[in-house]
Amino acid sequence: MKKIHLLIASVLLSGTIGLIASAGNAATTKTPRWVVHVQNFPGGISNGVRLSLDPAVIRAQSQRTKMIKSSPRAVSGNVQMNDDSFPPLPQNEESVAYSTDNPMIAVAAANDYVTGGVVVMRTADGGRHWASTWVVPEFFPTRDICTGGDPALAYSSRDHAFYLSQLCFFRTQPASEIQLYKSRDNGATWTPGRQAAVAATNYDPDTDTVDDAFFNDKEFITVDNYPTSPHYGRIYVTYTRFHIKSDGSSDSCPIKLAYTDKIPSENPQLTVWKHKSVVRDDFSSNGLGPSANQFSVPVVEKDGTLDVAYALEECNTGLDHGLQFQKSTDGGATFLPSPVRVNKAGQWADNPN
Repeated sequence: MKKIHLLIASVLLSGTIGLIASAGNAATTKTPRWVVHVQNFPGGISNGVRLSLDPAVIRAQSQRTKMIKSSPRAVSGNVQMNDDSFPPLPQNEESVAYSTDNPMIAVAAANDYVTGGVVVMRTADGGRHWASTWVVPEFFPTRDICTGGDPALAYSSRDHAFYLSQLCFFRTQPASEIQLYKSRDNGATWTPGRQAAVAATNYDPDTDTVDDAFFNDKEFITVDNYPTSPHYGRIYVTYTRFHIKSDGSSDSCPIKLAYTDKIPSENPQLTVWKHKSVVRDDFSSNGLGPSANQFSVPVVEKDGTLDVAYALEECNTGLDHGLQFQKSTDGGATFLPSPVRVNKAGQWADNPN
C-alpha cells in the first residue's frame, strides 16, 4: 500500500501508475479493442489503464468489504493525506489544486484501486490536517459503475468551485469516457456519478451504440482564472484519443480538446461541450506521426491564450521522441498550423525499456 504524504514546507506528490475498478453489472461481450491493444502492444495506452487488467487487482476488488480509515499522522515531518484502502492497494497518480479564494484550502485526488474511482483528500488549514472521500464514476446509459482514475483537478475563481476529471471504462465493455465532477464545498461533496459531465465519449445516444474503435485516455484539466481574459471561467479538458484497429494496434492517438463555459451545479450532465483537435488525426501505418501523442498538459496565460504541452509518443510502443507544444489564442477554437518542437537536437533520449 502506498501512503500519500504532504511535506509541510511544500507539496511533494509523486505520480506512478493507476486506475483500477470493476465493470459493474455490464454484460460481457467480445473483448474490447483497448484490451486487445494492451495484450499485444507494450505501449501507447497509459499504464494505469493497463493495470486494471491485473489479476491481483481484480482479486483485491472482489475481497473488498470495508474501507479502513486512519487518522492523518505525522511521519518524519510529513503528514499522511489519505485514508488507507482495504484490501491494501496503491493510491497514486496524484493531482492537487488550491482555492484561489483561500489558499489554505486545497483538494488532492489519487487513483483508488479498490473502489475503482478516485480518493479525494481535502484540507482547510494549509495541509496540516486532511479528510478523505471517494468519487466513483458511473456509465449513465446503463447505470453501471465503471473503472475510473487518472484524476486531474482545477479550481475555478469565477465559479468558486473545484472540478475533478477522471476516466470511465470497462474491462469487458468498449465504452470509454472522460467525466467531470463539481464540488462547491471545497471537496467535501461531489457530483453523483450518474450526473457527471461527459467531456468526451465513444457512446452515441442517437443510435445507442458504442464505437469500439476509439478509446479516450489520460485527461488533464485547467480553468481560465484571469478576469481580464475574454474567456474568463472557461474549462478546458485535454486528452488522448486512441483509434484502435480490430487487431488491437493503434494507427492514431492525437491530442483532443473539450471545453465549456458553464457546468450547471444542479446537474453537470447537462453541460454543453465543444470539441477540437489540438493535433490533427493522421492515420499512419506505423503509429508514429503528428497524431502520435500522450500526456497533454493545458495551461492558460493571463491574456486567455491556451497552451498545451505533450509528449510525442508512439501509439503502440510507448517510445517518446520528444516534447511538443501547441497554443490557441481564441479560446480553443483554433490552434497553430503546426506544433512547436520544444527539445532541440541532442536534448532528448527515451529509455527503450
